[in-house]
Amino acid sequence: MVAGSTWAVPEQCYLCGGARLSLRFAERGDTRNPGAEAYRCTSFRHGSYPPIWKCRDCGMVSQWPMRSESELLEEYRLVEDPIYEAERDSRYFTFRHVLRALGPGEGRSLLDVGAYCGYFLDVAREGGFSPEGLELSEWAADRARSLGFGVHGETLAERAASGTRYDTITMWDVIEHMADPRAELASVFELLPPGGTFSLSTVDVGSLVARGMGRRWPWLMEMHLHYFDRSTIARLLRDVGFVDVSVGNYTHFVSSTYLSAKLATIAGPLAPVVRRAGRVVPSGWRIPVSLGDNMLVQSVRPL
Repeated sequence: MVAGSTWAVPEQCYLCGGARLSLRFAERGDTRNPGAEAYRCTSFRHGSYPPIWKCRDCGMVSQWPMRSESELLEEYRLVEDPIYEAERDSRYFTFRHVLRALGPGEGRSLLDVGAYCGYFLDVAREGGFSPEGLELSEWAADRARSLGFGVHGETLAERAASGTRYDTITMWDVIEHMADPRAELASVFELLPPGGTFSLSTVDVGSLVARGMGRRWPWLMEMHLHYFDRSTIARLLRDVGFVDVSVGNYTHFVSSTYLSAKLATIAGPLAPVVRRAGRVVPSGWRIPVSLGDNMLVQSVRPL
């Protein structure tokens, strides 16, 4: 047991298997049965999370205990997210920005894991790709299909078992939600042909912002199960078999209205001031959010 905590220490680190783990952040907020709303892409449950542990050997940071995979899959199937729809234009702006990192489409097949409402699929199609999606939320998958895309409501393992292969796979802000990211990445590896490319984005727990804010870093949330930094995400990808791993910065673009609401959520007693300031900024502005705590990670399945 850890002094001052009612939680037992995890038996081993998820990434390296080591036993030297320490409590990084004690449980905060009420995390009992949060419901599907807690797993929305636009969830406002910042600062509510179970105990979060750090490995003293490799630096991996993970939530523990965590809900079972079957429970998580069911919650994601039930997710509905009207705020995400309201932010449609900002999502398109973000995805058009990141699409440049994928190179020319030229008819290449693409699978977007966690495709949600299909906005990146639409942007990828504009860029010349032949895209499909993987999405568990029945609400979101229906919206993506209404845009004319094939969207599979299944797990990565089930998609890999189909024998289908894709020239490139994307996974935007998804891997931190996965109970077993190593197994999921192994399925991604299987879904790619030799030379196929894989791109993902995720928050960076090792960033200056995350370290400076500590337990008040807004991306500490119950829906985030594993927290990577630049070294741990690269290590996991290489463990699975990927090569040419590169890590850069990922930029989200959001509306001033959405940003103001998010900042008010984490501002505590200063929330009224934040809301008043937000009303001064034109609602149509697209504001880049790039504080160095979001990573763009790219890799290749070797030939």
